[in-house]
Amino acid sequence: MEQLKIPKLKGKELGHYLNEKLDEIADTVVTDPDILMEFAQKWDNGFHRYSIHNILLVWVQKPDFTLLAGFRQWNKKGRSIRKGEKSLKILAPIKKRIKDENDEDIYIIKGFMPVSVFDKSQTHGAEIEVGASDLIKGDVSFDTLVKKCPIPVLIKDLGLTNGRTDGSMIWISPRPSEAAMVATLLHEWSHVWLGHCDEPGVLYEDDNRSIQEVEAETVSFIISSFLGIDNKKSKYYIGSFGGDKDKLKGRGRKIITVAERIIGCITA
Repeated sequence: MEQLKIPKLKGKELGHYLNEKLDEIADTVVTDPDILMEFAQKWDNGFHRYSIHNILLVWVQKPDFTLLAGFRQWNKKGRSIRKGEKSLKILAPIKKRIKDENDEDIYIIKGFMPVSVFDKSQTHGAEIEVGASDLIKGDVSFDTLVKKCPIPVLIKDLGLTNGRTDGSMIWISPRPSEAAMVATLLHEWSHVWLGHCDEPGVLYEDDNRSIQEVEAETVSFIISSFLGIDNKKSKYYIGSFGGDKDKLKGRGRKIITVAERIIGCITA
């Protein structure tokens, strides 16, 4: 993955640049399973959980980052920024408060602004641990995932088919490998949240079906990698679609956003 050098821009200009660059980076990442797995495993990054999109931005600026925080956060942790270190740029939402139809306050996102963070290696001072032990990692049981899934899940012998969904229900075939059933459930859950079943009861069979399958499999692969599950099937599937990268252009951020939503649901 080519390292990103941030131009000398400020304010809205830098925000627009990072936002546009994020689209390009996301599209590149979701079409390469090796890069995708390395990226997914970077999200467990310590005492502050940044969005996957911001982890992606930091990763292309500093591939060897370990633990991120802003200037004040590092000071609160007893560490200072080393002299001469350049900050890493991420995006923070610009929120506006409005009234909804019930006259209740709600917030809408009007845009994004650049924010500076630093990696632990750019600081010195009090020692702190790297990593977040409270996140679910490694052996994740199928039953645990079923309880976390907001869509009803039914175990049913589907023959050669591992799983299917119509948006209102997910069916999973019983298999000897629990990890395989986990990956299948993640795949079907992804179909629903990717909007492939806009109307409950329908999984659209159209010209985009092959792309929909790649999108769902890519989301499943990101989550599997994050959880520490070795998902070779997804890796092969994504890799074999590499010749059709243009078909996934503009879909990278959507894929990563859905993966983040599901990870958030699983780890809540």
